Amino acid sequence: MISILIPTMGTREKELKRLIQSLENQTYKDFEVVIVSQGNHDMVEACFNNVSFSYKHIKSSTKGASVARNIGLKEIKGDIFALSDDDCWYVEDSLEFVYNYFTENNGDILCCQYYDPEKEKYPKEYPKKPLKDFSKMQILKKAAIEIFVNAKNVKDYTVGFDERFGVGTGYNSGEENMYLMDLKKLGYKLDYYPKVVAYHNVREKDYLDEKSFIAKGPVFKRLFGTYMGIIMYTAFTAKKSRQIDNCSKLYFKGIKEYFKCKL
Repeated sequence: MISILIPTMGTREKELKRLIQSLENQTYKDFEVVIVSQGNHDMVEACFNNVSFSYKHIKSSTKGASVARNIGLKEIKGDIFALSDDDCWYVEDSLEFVYNYFTENNGDILCCQYYDPEKEKYPKEYPKKPLKDFSKMQILKKAAIEIFVNAKNVKDYTVGFDERFGVGTGYNSGEENMYLMDLKKLGYKLDYYPKVVAYHNVREKDYLDEKSFIAKGPVFKRLFGTYMGIIMYTAFTAKKSRQIDNCSKLYFKGIKEYFKCKL
């Protein structure tokens, strides 16, 4: 069985219904949904009226995507689980593909692709060929909705998400990358396959607001450690300098947060 773990603030009724419909349309039917809502619980519950699949709805008063995922990780029953979002939706054969991949390859963790069918574009340039046990640098490019974990192999999957990071926290990104990095450091292998499994809207431009840019300092420190992290953050700033207003000022704010953040 596959478990689909969905955190939601309960503010995206239309998108959540779209996600649910895409799950109803799956060619592979042996799955469950674990949804953790952090607001508008009654609306979330109503969205699951009359679904054909099994689900568990957990109501939480604590905010943050990482918190919600950690709550959900303790409840999943599947041998495989997906890290979903309430505003994505799935290709009809996605779960079938993932099940077959793990059955044939017995891998630990699989990352795939997502695509915006409305804008007809990918969020980034994906590798064209499959990758076995890809590098730490590749981890930086992964999004939660691309990730599937073989819980039979990855016994440490409940290592969980760093709750200081992610949507709803002071540092609003990077939690899925840290989760992958922590598992890789524990010796688990991360594979990539060039298959679109999910749909999600893509921004018109590679835009970072001020909060997100500053948060990259602590994100790089958490991912790569105190010394390599500052090198990575400095290189990141240099790369983005032509795209971000007041880049130097934001960089030093990020450095301030960098040293405040404890490993």
